[in-house]
Amino acid sequence: MSRMKSILAVLVLTAIVGIVPQVQAQTLKVVIAGSSAMWQTLALGAYSDGTCSTLLTGCVSPTFHYTSTGNFNLTDTRSTSPTVDGGAIWIVWDSAVDSLGNPLPNVWAYIKVDSVVGVRCYFAAPHCNVNVASFPAPGGQISSTLWGADTTPPASIQALFTTGTLVTVGATDIRPEDALFATCRVNSTRGAGSGAGSDSLDGLGYNSNNSPGVCPVFNVVTGQAKGVGNAILSGVPGSTSKANVLAFNLTGHDPITNTLLPAAFTVTAVGAAPIVFVHGRSNTLASLNNASETQLQAAFSGNNCDASALGLSSGSINIFLREPLSGTMNTTEATVFRRPTVYPNGVLGISQETGVNADLHGFKLDNTTPCAAGAGDRYRSIGTGQEVSSVLNSNVAGKFSQQKDGIGYAFFSYGNFSSIANNAGFGYITLNGIDPIFASYGTTIDPGQPATAGVLPAEANLPATCLPVASQFPCDEALIWKNGFSFPNLRNGTYRAWSLLRLVSTGTPSTNAAALAKASNKFVVQGIPDYVPALAVAGLTTKELGLKLLRSHYQQKDGNGTNLGAGPAGNVPEKGGDMGGAIIPTLIGVTTQKQTQLIQSSNSDSSSLGPALRP
Repeated sequence: MSRMKSILAVLVLTAIVGIVPQVQAQTLKVVIAGSSAMWQTLALGAYSDGTCSTLLTGCVSPTFHYTSTGNFNLTDTRSTSPTVDGGAIWIVWDSAVDSLGNPLPNVWAYIKVDSVVGVRCYFAAPHCNVNVASFPAPGGQISSTLWGADTTPPASIQALFTTGTLVTVGATDIRPEDALFATCRVNSTRGAGSGAGSDSLDGLGYNSNNSPGVCPVFNVVTGQAKGVGNAILSGVPGSTSKANVLAFNLTGHDPITNTLLPAAFTVTAVGAAPIVFVHGRSNTLASLNNASETQLQAAFSGNNCDASALGLSSGSINIFLREPLSGTMNTTEATVFRRPTVYPNGVLGISQETGVNADLHGFKLDNTTPCAAGAGDRYRSIGTGQEVSSVLNSNVAGKFSQQKDGIGYAFFSYGNFSSIANNAGFGYITLNGIDPIFASYGTTIDPGQPATAGVLPAEANLPATCLPVASQFPCDEALIWKNGFSFPNLRNGTYRAWSLLRLVSTGTPSTNAAALAKASNKFVVQGIPDYVPALAVAGLTTKELGLKLLRSHYQQKDGNGTNLGAGPAGNVPEKGGDMGGAIIPTLIGVTTQKQTQLIQSSNSDSSSLGPALRP
C-alpha cells in the first residue's frame, strides 16, 4: 500500500471512529407508533416519577421527559412518494453512562397516530421512521401535575429524530389481524366480496385496483397501484386532515416492496377501554341519555339523520363518523354497528359506511352524501381530536352548515374528552341502558361522578380525598369508584363496546414494550385511570385484579373469504381477530377461555343475547 493510501485509510478509520460515539450515544428501548388511548400512561410508566421503575431493565435514575404537539412525522418510505402521517410525541430518557462515564442514555419514545397506522408502520418493510426537521420547543402535552415540566432532549437524542429512527413497536386497540382486515376493506373497490349475504360493503372504494375487501399481493407489473390507495379526507369544513391508505402484510412478503417479513410477532395486552358516545345538549339532543344499538345504527348509517332516530322529538342533528382505518371506528363498527360477517348468512347490523360513496365524492364524507331521511348531516372526522372537537363546535356559528347538536364517539380517557368534560352543554349516553364509565347513570354512587347526569368527568370532578392535592390528578381509582375498581360495567361484561389496547413487536423491543406496559399500569391505578389494566398489578396499596374478560377470537377473512393471518387454535396463546368477538369471563375456566369463532352477534336491545358462530 502506498504512503498516500495508508494516510487515507487512517483518516477514514479516524473519521469512522470519531462518529461512533455520536451514533451510539444512546440506547433505544422502544420507538412506538399508534393509538392515543395509552399514549399518556405509557409515558408516565417510562418516566416513573423521575425514578426508574425496577421493571425497566438497565434504567438509571433520574429520568427526563419531553413532549411535542403534532410537529413530528411518521414516514412510510415504501411508496414512490413517501407518505407522511403527523402526530404528537413523547420522549423519555435516563441518566445511564458508558464504562468511561460518558452519557449513554436509554430512550423510550411514542408518536401518537391511529391504531391501524401504527400497525402498518410496524409491519411495513422497511418500518416507518419517526423524524422531524428541527426540534420544536417542549409542548407540555401531559399535565405538569402528573410529571412536572418538559425539558429539551440533549443533542444526541435530538439527532435520532432529525435523521429519522425506525418504529420498533406498534400500539393499537385492535388485533393485527383486525387491522389488516380494516386496511384491505378500505384499500379496495367498493362493493360485495364473494360471500353470499353481503351488504356490498366488503370493500369501501379507496382503491379501484383491488376486488372488494381483497388484500393485494406484490405484483411487478402493476407496481404500487394495488398497494397505495387514495387517502381518506376529512369531511369537516375547512379541514385538510387525511388518513393515508397503504397496504401491509403480517407474514410472507410486503405487498409494496416484496421484502420478506419476520416469521412471527408478539402481541402484549395493556388494558381495556370503553367506547363512549358523546353529544351536545344545547337543542335537538338536549334530553338524550340513552340509545340502543339499533337506534345508533339508524343514525350513523345515514338512514335517519334526525333526533327521532334516537327516540327523541324530531329535529336535525350532526353526526360525526371516524375514518375506517381507525381502531376506534373498527371497534365501534364491530361491537355496535356491523358485526363480523357470518357469510353465507346475512350481515348483522348496519355499517356506518352505508351511503358513503368514496368513488364519487372526492374520497370524503360530507354534505355531498345526503342522509336517506331527516334533514341532518353526516361528517367524517380524522382522529380522536377532530372527532371530539367536532362535537364541541357543532353548535358554533360558521363551523358546520347547521348549528345543531352533534353526536360522535371515542375511546374514553380523561385526556380525550377534556375539552367537553365537566360541561353541562355536553354529555355521554348509556348504551342499551348500561353506563360505560360509572356504576349507575345519573347517580353519585361513585365519588368521581359529576353531579349532573351524563356530564363527562374531568379533573375538577375528582373527590377531595385525592392526594397530594385535593381534586387533582394523580388520583387513585379506588377513590373515584365506590367499589374500588374502574369502569365497573366494562369489568362485569354488561357494557359491550370495548376493546383491548395492545403493543405489537418482536425480539428485544417486544420485551422492552412488555416491561413498559407493566410499569405504566401503576399509573393507570394510582395516577390517571384511563383504562382497566389487562393483568393484576402487584405492589400497590389498591388491589387491582386486572381484566377478567376476553373476547372470543376468530379466523379473520377478507372479502373473498381468504384467511387473514393465523386462525385461533384456542385463545391461549391468542391469535386471530377478536374485534366484535363474544365476551367471555375467564374465571369460568380454561375450557371456556379457549372457545373460538364466537362473535357478538345479536343487538342487546333484542330478545336474544346469544353469540353467533363464525364459519
